Amino acid sequence: MLPKYKSQIFSIFWNSCVNEALDALSKMIRKNVKMTKSSIEIELLNNIPKLMNPKEITTTLVYTRISNPLNCVIMFSSSLKHFLKLVNILLNKSIDYYDALGDENKPLILELGNIVNGYFVSSMNRLFNTKFEHETTDMSTNPFRSVEDFKFGNLYTEKINVLVFRSDFKVESEDIEGKLFLLTEEKKTDMILEEISKKLKMV
Repeated sequence: MLPKYKSQIFSIFWNSCVNEALDALSKMIRKNVKMTKSSIEIELLNNIPKLMNPKEITTTLVYTRISNPLNCVIMFSSSLKHFLKLVNILLNKSIDYYDALGDENKPLILELGNIVNGYFVSSMNRLFNTKFEHETTDMSTNPFRSVEDFKFGNLYTEKINVLVFRSDFKVESEDIEGKLFLLTEEKKTDMILEEISKKLKMV
């Protein structure tokens, strides 16, 4: 568990990033999007899929890996139905909400996630006064398998702890909910804290 003072400093950083990303999403779909819950904890990497929505068999995530100087993952998670609803609103296009993930709607969900995740990268670039290297955004409907692709180590042979930033959000007046995550190595906790503290002193 994180000490209270660390959680408070991290919350300032995280809420700023989340609000910027949700504001961008709100403008894109022309709907009010609000954060409903937020948390920052140290978790076992194996537990990450359970933080998404394990009871929803269509849980879909769009994630972007970032490297140098941090090894982290930005992740946008929701049910396939809610992702398709967002795409429908954004493009004003009629999509079967119960359709399977196919060649037509996969690129649309990827692009939506890529835009939202991109705002996180921009926020982090400003915070750390650098330009993070990031890979192509990926998509998965298997949270347990995707965790293996996060490149934090071999979760089957190692006990891997990660620093987890998480926020739940809801699109007002619509039955649409989702989650935003930032995962990074636990060993980078103090380095991130120091950089955020420096930034706050400059404000």
